[in-house]
Amino acid sequence: MKDRLKNVPLQPGVYLYKDKEGQVIYVGKAKALRNRMRSYFQSPDGLLPKVRAMMNRVADFDYIVTNSEVEALILESNLIKAYQPRYNIDLRDDKSYPYLKLTADKFPRLCIVREKKDKVSRYYGPYTEVGSLRETVKLLLEIFPLRTCKNLKSNSRPCLNFDMGKCLAPCNGKVDAGEYQRIVDSLLEFLEGKASKLLEGKEKEMREASLDLEFEKAAHLRDQIQAIKVLGEKQKVSLDHPYEMDIVGMLGGEKDKLILVFKLRAGKIVGKDTFWLKRAIDEEEAEVMEFFLKQYYADNSDIPAEILVSHLPGDNELLQTWLKGKAGSRIKIWMPGRGEKKKLLDMVMGNAGLLWEEKMREDTKNNQVLLALARTLNLEVVPVRIECYDISHLAGEETVASMVVFTNGKADKKAYRRFKMKNEQNNDYASLSETLERRFTEARRGNRAFLPEPDLLLIDGGLGQVNAVQMSLAHMGIDIPVFGLAKKNEELFRPGISEAVVLSRRDEGLMLLQRLRDEAHRFAVEYNRQRRGKKLTRSLLDEIEGIGSNRKNALLAHFGSVSKIKEASLDQLLQVPRMNSRAAASVYAYFHSNN
Repeated sequence: MKDRLKNVPLQPGVYLYKDKEGQVIYVGKAKALRNRMRSYFQSPDGLLPKVRAMMNRVADFDYIVTNSEVEALILESNLIKAYQPRYNIDLRDDKSYPYLKLTADKFPRLCIVREKKDKVSRYYGPYTEVGSLRETVKLLLEIFPLRTCKNLKSNSRPCLNFDMGKCLAPCNGKVDAGEYQRIVDSLLEFLEGKASKLLEGKEKEMREASLDLEFEKAAHLRDQIQAIKVLGEKQKVSLDHPYEMDIVGMLGGEKDKLILVFKLRAGKIVGKDTFWLKRAIDEEEAEVMEFFLKQYYADNSDIPAEILVSHLPGDNELLQTWLKGKAGSRIKIWMPGRGEKKKLLDMVMGNAGLLWEEKMREDTKNNQVLLALARTLNLEVVPVRIECYDISHLAGEETVASMVVFTNGKADKKAYRRFKMKNEQNNDYASLSETLERRFTEARRGNRAFLPEPDLLLIDGGLGQVNAVQMSLAHMGIDIPVFGLAKKNEELFRPGISEAVVLSRRDEGLMLLQRLRDEAHRFAVEYNRQRRGKKLTRSLLDEIEGIGSNRKNALLAHFGSVSKIKEASLDQLLQVPRMNSRAAASVYAYFHSNN
């Protein structure tokens, strides 16, 4: 490799280090590729421990020449996302976090997406608090009744949302483009932190409607004003000056880092995002900050003119040039040393400190529980990653399996997986065997969705289930400890041993395994119900004459389930939007006919 280095050009670009299997384990960028890569091949004594460990695994390298440092920076970011190399800092992929998207159509649509697929739509985010974002969107659509349908096609009648006052029905010509755009403009004002201006306008409209005796319109505006105030309470006024900036604070230990981002728009804090970076061992703060800013703003169109940071990033000039190209205007990244902006940065760092202390307390407790559990169960390694499996079916129909993962004692929901059984026989042992075989086959193929492999397997069941799993593992040549947790007496079973392991009901290790078992059960039952519900809905409502997809959706939205539709009277069916007397009679007759 040292001989090959002589032929690497002194140009900007990206380099990729690979292990003996050809897997990319590190991606980096350089102003001069040969010089940067050569620095890794010096005496091991001069390398940081993390770099030394990496170079011991490097068996090959590749590089890509770019036209400029900015191009190299962009390419490096994209390749890190694509390969997720082992020795690069691990920031949870932005695709895992949702964005708020406003499409660029003639009649724009507001929705939540997981990735950015086009450059013409407006995106806000990424957001880390998914539940809060869904609630926000729900309220936003009550205030700004934009369409939610994916396909804007002309319909003979508007959809259910129009009947409920939640859409203006542009598909049916109920609103012109100008009026619709005014609502979009109001939404943009709100998203940019200008709620006070929007409130003034709505209050003026409400007063005018009252004077004109349009009481229904006035009441609707009153509800909108209340919803705006509810959302506005989340936007804390922090400064008298209408600053537009992001404040990025970072702190952490030797391995992990916490980054907290506060978004200020029009002088208000309109968003807060928390990120945990792993594998940041031996990384300088400047390099970690540079990495984060590149990843955070790579797919983010909401870039303010000013970014305050707790640590200046490496290649700050290059970052600012890159962001200027994305935003179309000058971007300043700097670290204030005094004044009002320094107080703002201190506030962010204070919040970050509280989050870090809370995590450290939780991690310490979880580590103690896992160490004790390893001793109790005579495990050779501490079970950092525990996977639990459960089977769910109803009389052998729609058999499914769940795979729930706890990492360091906490639910790792992005690692959860579920399986629809290919073998439909009513046999839990066979279903467990199929599930484990599929899970480990995918892992052996290198599927990242099933990596890493667990330190401990937990089965919702007793000795029979555990023995079935152990046979499957032995058949695949896998040596991972397996235990079953039976619900009846909360006893633990090991393969081939009839005598149960009985722990105190107050044992924290047992309580951790119970949480895993109960979560696996919940996840499996939820999936089974989901599949049976779809099957039932499809097999019943689709058979009724005169009930198309719109009426089917209206019925389900109104009653909530097929069983409640079945119990409804003819008068109750007639109260559903889009239902006429003939359609209501068809539904009633279908469920109440002797045949």
